Amino acid sequence: MDPNIIFAVALLMVVSIWSIYVSIRFAYVAGRIAEHRGRSFKIWAWIAFIVGPLAFPLVFFFPNLHRKNGGLV
Repeated sequence: MDPNIIFAVALLMVVSIWSIYVSIRFAYVAGRIAEHRGRSFKIWAWIAFIVGPLAFPLVFFFPNLHRKNGGLV
């Protein structure tokens, strides 16, 4: 078997595993931030797993439910 093909497959596996790891970490952090702001951890973790780092601005876009006036104070 060609060494270049073996290297390409190994590199693809490493990148795939790293991408899954980073997605899980984003989901966990976004879920905890959402939970801290009064939102559901499970829902926001799934949203973050699907959209990745774009979930962070979304979490902060919605008002904080723990403050008066929807987080405007």
